Amino acid sequence: MVNANNPAHIRTIILGLFITLFGVYIKQIIQHNTLVDIAGWIITFLGAGVSIAGVFKILKD
Repeated sequence: MVNANNPAHIRTIILGLFITLFGVYIKQIIQHNTLVDIAGWIITFLGAGVSIAGVFKILKD
């Protein structure tokens, strides 16, 4: 049985948070470009998915 306080779970959530913030940052800094805006949304959702996966790892244990 793995402990829910395992640092790997926390690192996964923090990594997802930083990826999400990077996607939001890209969308806010580079405006009026559809391709960059779409890439920013994709990065944001990928980061959110990584964070949610980290939470599910904790709930699974």
